[in-house]
Amino acid sequence: MTPQPDLSPELDVLPQPLLAAAQTARREFLAALEPLRGELFRYCRRLTGSVWDAEDLVQETLARALTRAAQSHQPVQRPMAWLVRIATNAYLDQVRRPAPLLVEPAERAAPPVADSVEVRDALAEVTTLLAPQERAAVVLKDVFDLPLKEIAAMLDTTEGAVKAALHRGRGRLADPDRDTMLARRTAPDRDTLDALAKAFTAYDLGGLTRLFVQDAVSDVIGMAHEVGRDQIAAGSLHHTLHLEDSVRWRAEVRELDGDPLVLMWATPTDGEGTEAVEDILRAETADGGITRLRWYYFCPDVLTEVGERLGVPYRTHGHGL
Repeated sequence: MTPQPDLSPELDVLPQPLLAAAQTARREFLAALEPLRGELFRYCRRLTGSVWDAEDLVQETLARALTRAAQSHQPVQRPMAWLVRIATNAYLDQVRRPAPLLVEPAERAAPPVADSVEVRDALAEVTTLLAPQERAAVVLKDVFDLPLKEIAAMLDTTEGAVKAALHRGRGRLADPDRDTMLARRTAPDRDTLDALAKAFTAYDLGGLTRLFVQDAVSDVIGMAHEVGRDQIAAGSLHHTLHLEDSVRWRAEVRELDGDPLVLMWATPTDGEGTEAVEDILRAETADGGITRLRWYYFCPDVLTEVGERLGVPYRTHGHGL
C-alpha cells in the first residue's frame, strides 16, 4: 500500500518576507518583459486559435520564463525568441496530454505555394485540424516567417522534419474537412450567468456569493488566485463592489463565437467619462453553481479583441504591474 504524505510538516506557513520577495521579483521580471507581451500574445493567438487559450498560454509562458530565468547563469539573448521557444514548448506539452486532437487521416499533397493570408485565415478557423507539431511549424513559418533552422531548434527537431510538417499542415489547410472539428466544450449554464450579471449590477454581494459552489476557484488573470467561496467573497467580489469606487459597474451577458461571456460595463463616478467595458468574466458551472470564474481586467489584448469583435466601447488598464 502506498504510504500517505505527511500533511502536517514542521513548516506550517511560508514566511511572509519570502512571499513578498517572490512577488517583488515577479513584478520586476514582468515589467522588464512588458514591451514584448503584445507580440507574445499575437504568437499564442495564432498558435492556439482562441483568444482565451492564447491568454492562458501567455500566462503559462511567463510563469515558465520566470523559473527558467532563475535557473539561467548566462545572459538571455534575443528575449522574444526565447519567449517564443518557451511558449511553443508549453503549447506542445499541453496538447501532448492523453486526449488527442482529431486529425484528418488522409495525407494530401501541399500546393506549391501557400498564400500567407489564406494560411492565416485558415488558422483562425481550423486550428484543430492540425497535429501539434504541424500547427507550430505552420504558424512559425507562414505567419512569423522564421527560418527553418530556427523553427527546428524551437521544436527540438530537424529541418527535414519541419519541412515535412509544413507539407502535411499546408495540405490539410488547403482543403479542410469541417466535419473533423473538435466538439465545443460544454457551455456554462445561461441562467446562472444571467443571475451573476443581475447580482453584479445590483451590487448584491450576498447573492453573488451564493452563486459559487463551496470549493469554487476565482482567477483574476495574472494578478490573484482565490480558492473557496469565502475567500472569493472577501477578495475579488468585495474589492469590485466596495473598494473599486471610481466606477459604477453594470454586467451584461453577451455571446462571442457561441460562448456566453459576462461583460462588465463601467461608468466613471466622477462624471468625466462614458460607459465602457473594462472587464470580461468567463464562468464554468455545474449543477446551477459557479465552479470557476476568470476575470480579464488585467488582460488588455483580450479586452481589445473582444471589444472590437463585439463592436462595443472598451477601456484597458495594462497588466497591473
